[in-house]
Order: sequence, then C-alpha cells, then structure tokens
Amino acid sequence: MANEHGRLPKADPDTLPADLRDRLSVWFDKAYKDDNLFLTLAKRPGVLDMFLHWVTFVYTDASSLDPKMVELCRIRMATRNQCVH
Repeated sequence: MANEHGRLPKADPDTLPADLRDRLSVWFDKAYKDDNLFLTLAKRPGVLDMFLHWVTFVYTDASSLDPKMVELCRIRMATRNQCVH
C-alpha cells in the first residue's frame, strides 16, 4: 500500500508497543533524527528486527567491512534508486 506520494505508509509512533518506542528512542540517539525508515519498517516488526540486526552487524566491529566502502555503497544505491532524501 502506498500513500499519495507512492511511498509506503509509516506506523503511528503513538501506537507503537513500548519495546518499539524504546528502540525508536535509541534510533534517534544513535542513528538518525529522521523516523521514516524506522516507522515504515515498524509496520512489520519482524522485518524491523532483521533490519536492525543487519545494521548492527554492518556498522559495528562485528563486521570486517570497511566503513568507507559501506558509505560508498549507500551513496550508490541512493543514486541508482533516485532517492529523494
């Protein structure tokens, strides 16, 4: 389902369960001030959980990926997908 802009709808932060509200607070502290990705994935908590595990792996010492290479990949994906953000 998409909204009038063709984007996926976000979850209402006021209706999130307490554990997801806590995770959103951590998201704001450690990741981004923008809640679009988190609240979109929060509509499917299982998907959000898998995404957050992946992000934790990629952006911590658990991964041997070069942080500069990860950022280049993010920029390339955004460009190829004509990301509006």
